[in-house]
Amino acid sequence: MKTVIRNFATYLAVGIMLIDFSVNAQEKPIKDFQMSILPMVGTDGTDAINNRYKASINLFAGINGGVKGVELGGFININNGFVDGLQLAGFGNIVNGNFEGFQGAGFMNIVNGYSKGFQGSGFINVIRGGNQGFLGSGFMNVVTGNSQSVSGAGFMNVVHGDHQGLSGAGFMNVTSGNFNGLQGAGFMNVTRGYSMGLSGAGFANISGGHYMGIQAAGFMNVAGDMDGIQAAGFLNVARDVSGLQLGFINVADTVAGIPIGFLSIVKRGALREIEISANDVFLMNASFRIGVPVFYNIFSVGYRPVKDTEFYAMGYGIGSRLELSEDLNLDIELHSSRLHEEWTWNWWPENHWSRLNELRTIFTWQMGPAVQLFAGPVLYNHYFRVSDEFSREDLEIAPYNIYEYTSGNRVRHWWVGGRAGLRIVLP
Repeated sequence: MKTVIRNFATYLAVGIMLIDFSVNAQEKPIKDFQMSILPMVGTDGTDAINNRYKASINLFAGINGGVKGVELGGFININNGFVDGLQLAGFGNIVNGNFEGFQGAGFMNIVNGYSKGFQGSGFINVIRGGNQGFLGSGFMNVVTGNSQSVSGAGFMNVVHGDHQGLSGAGFMNVTSGNFNGLQGAGFMNVTRGYSMGLSGAGFANISGGHYMGIQAAGFMNVAGDMDGIQAAGFLNVARDVSGLQLGFINVADTVAGIPIGFLSIVKRGALREIEISANDVFLMNASFRIGVPVFYNIFSVGYRPVKDTEFYAMGYGIGSRLELSEDLNLDIELHSSRLHEEWTWNWWPENHWSRLNELRTIFTWQMGPAVQLFAGPVLYNHYFRVSDEFSREDLEIAPYNIYEYTSGNRVRHWWVGGRAGLRIVLP
């Protein structure tokens, strides 16, 4: 058995050394048929490498000058020339030239030229030129030139040029040029150049150039300039955004659209304000607004003494600003605060709940480049839960009620109040 394997390896090595691995564009004579057992051991012997065949059968392995028709191989087919037609092998097909047609192999297909048609393999397809058609492999597809195709791989698709079409991979799609079409990957899509279309990934989409379309990822999207939609479970990053950013954190240089998230950081043309205010609930409030006028985030803290206990508040909200005149704006805001009997970051204490929700309509007057005065009515909803430690009288903060709802130890109060204060506009 060892002798058989050694002899086959020797035949295969000698045969491959005889191949000119630069793409051979010279047309070779076409013959009807050849059959080989091993490389150069067949009906045409060593002369098989100088001919193309309409029908080629390699019982185990064979080398010839190309195929224009059908080639079948029990283990491997090796062609030092163009292949046009059907090629099937138990292990692999190697074509030193252009390929047009259908290739199927249990392990690999390698084409040292342009490929047009279908490549299917159990492990890997490698195209050392461009390709057009469909690539399917259990592990990886690699195209060193431009690709216009549908590529499906269990692990990764790699295109070293431009790609137009569809890429689907269990792990990653990588395009070193421009991309136009649809990308789907279990982990990540990476494009170095311009992108247009839809990119969906379980973890991240990264585009080094201008992106037009939709990026959707479970964790993160990164693009140069963005025209379209970025949607991520955690982070969106782009330079100039025209469209929508939807994520927990959004980061951009400029935004002509809407960044929606828990925190949106915009470098130029953004809204950044520090606010000191008072209302009929808290004696003192401090807030920070960040985002863009059409949608911004509010982070706040507050202080209120209730009888013998001092309560602290930690809050978050969102808002949108409408410009009424050059010096007058209207802010519509939704805000929620948690009240604690001590300073803590615990949003869900076990002993009691005390949450203040607000619908704010605030008028803001611009008093100078960096100073604003504001005031306006607020609809309050205070929701609290009575406990053994804190009675209803300890937790009530409403000056009066326009509506009250009680269920067990849970109480809800509604009333209308107001807030006013000073804002400092940060550069």
